[in-house]
Amino acid sequence: MNESPKIPIKNIYYMLCYAWNVLEQSDNVLLGSEKFDNIYNLFARIYINGTGSLIKRGFNRYYIQKNRETSTLKGKINISDSIKAQSFHQGSMVCQFDEFSKNIKLNQIIKTTINILIKSPQLDADLKNKLLKIRVHFSDIEDIRLSKELFSSLRYNRNNNHYRMLINISELIYQGLITNEEHNKFSFSDFVRDNQMARLYEKFVLNFYKRHLDESIYKVYAPKLSWNLDGEISDKELSLLPEMRTDIVIENKVINIQLIIDTKYYAQTLVSSNWADIEKIRTAHLFQILAYVNNSNFLGEIKGILLYPTVEKEINANYPILGKSIGIRTLNLNSEWEDISDRLLSFIQ
Repeated sequence: MNESPKIPIKNIYYMLCYAWNVLEQSDNVLLGSEKFDNIYNLFARIYINGTGSLIKRGFNRYYIQKNRETSTLKGKINISDSIKAQSFHQGSMVCQFDEFSKNIKLNQIIKTTINILIKSPQLDADLKNKLLKIRVHFSDIEDIRLSKELFSSLRYNRNNNHYRMLINISELIYQGLITNEEHNKFSFSDFVRDNQMARLYEKFVLNFYKRHLDESIYKVYAPKLSWNLDGEISDKELSLLPEMRTDIVIENKVINIQLIIDTKYYAQTLVSSNWADIEKIRTAHLFQILAYVNNSNFLGEIKGILLYPTVEKEINANYPILGKSIGIRTLNLNSEWEDISDRLLSFIQ
């Protein structure tokens, strides 16, 4: 199999910003034009630049309740704990007080992620050294155990929304992390194999159109389609049919056209058949987009597009099939961001 598309880190970063609806943060981190085929280095570079901006801005701090033995009164005395610790006999007491601290969940997650990246054996030495220097700023912040529940418990507002990008990177790292606890080593699963990049690609394209198309003219969404059946069937029979969950549907309310886009993130856009060297569109992909356009109940013109990342060559093919227009398109994620934007917008003209 061919290697996966090489994407400049700047473009990966913009894709993440769109996918996570944090585009307003895209200008906060200056990224070069490096190309990464190593997931460790990719995330490390984004993290280095993101934490650099955070350090300049200053860590968020919250009031945290503390219960600590001290020789001077601070807050209120915890009589019960003081008696248990026999603090009074030692001329001290256990006090309960609120401390304005940066040792909060958001900062703890970032420090833990930095430590995970530092322990990655595939990380370039230069990036590791930069992370080690950044970690100094987190010396009085504790590590925290990453978990699905931890990320789900987080809430964002205008005071902490600038953390969202880094925390989402942390969660992405956590989701792709395999930990060998015995040897305290860390490795990432294959993001392409695990469809991480495919999901990012899909969400990026969806949110790109949501952001840049005039909502008074276009409706952009990702509905689940129902099968257009010719007769009555039982619920049990209906449950056997596969669900048709679209990636992106764009409806022009002015000229009454619906465009269904199915994104495909593959290392190979075309494949050779078993009996010939001629490269062709994948049969399953073509049947899938045909199923979508032929089962849509939109009252107007319906079109479909299979959208791949450009691997070796750009593809612009159109096929009229059963009264529907089916397009095969590629998007060069290795090009300048303005060209990517123009290319995406050209599909709906």
